[in-house]
Amino acid sequence: MEELIKTLSAIDEPEIWKDHTNGYDKAEVARAFAEAEVLWLKRMISDHRLFLHPDIIAEIKSQGWKPGDLHKRMIWASIIGSDESRYSKKRMYRIKAALINKHGADWWEDVYARIKPVYAAKERIKMLHSGPAVSMFINKTLIGGEHARSERDEALRMIPRN
Repeated sequence: MEELIKTLSAIDEPEIWKDHTNGYDKAEVARAFAEAEVLWLKRMISDHRLFLHPDIIAEIKSQGWKPGDLHKRMIWASIIGSDESRYSKKRMYRIKAALINKHGADWWEDVYARIKPVYAAKERIKMLHSGPAVSMFINKTLIGGEHARSERDEALRMIPRN
């Protein structure tokens, strides 16, 4: 069971977790998903790979890394809005079908409405590291690093928290 939790939490695409659960019963899978979600969230947030409002990140941390329903909608919007793969559109439709099947069309519509602000924040953050000289300034100086953290925070504040 611990191996399954570790495996799932290391997979960046939570929509494919179910593909790794063959041979486990439903109760084990549910427990593994819940525990892997906590580890996955910690990793994705600490690696700055989820684009969420800073207040939402603080809320999730204060809840023991267990997101509520609204947080999950924000997380899915972040996953879709930050996908830069060449299959991003196809992936979005796969996620859409799964979310509608599990939560309903209204839930999906809320996720979909949150994608555009996530994308805008991601693009603003990406502009921060536009070029090797800027990246070196950010990585090698205290002032540059502090400015980058502040700018990243401001970009994430573009994402609605409700």
